[in-house]
Amino acid sequence: MTLNPSTRRVNQRHDVDLPVRIEVGSEIRNTTIKNMSVGGLYIEDAHPYTAQQIVKVYFTIPTLPEEIDVECVIRWLQKDASGDIEAIGVQFIGMKAKQVWALTKFFASLTASQAI
Repeated sequence: MTLNPSTRRVNQRHDVDLPVRIEVGSEIRNTTIKNMSVGGLYIEDAHPYTAQQIVKVYFTIPTLPEEIDVECVIRWLQKDASGDIEAIGVQFIGMKAKQVWALTKFFASLTASQAI
């Protein structure tokens, strides 16, 4: 079932193109974050995920020297015309305050550079 993420959007999304590693059980997948907010990520990936599945993501942003590693729950799946998954929307679970602060600073830098 594909859920419509636009009907539940709470946080402002920021377009990005950042590498991300997703830990799914014992498998590590390398893919790309296409947009993000303080609440979660939109990730391009064709893996057969399921809604409500718990994964762990690892990514870096310029405003934090260490890698962000956080558990997420898959909230929605984006499927192509043939029904294959092409992207997922994940919600952060238990992100640390320092990580939220760094994301907020990162988003402010994106907004400032877009205004120029």
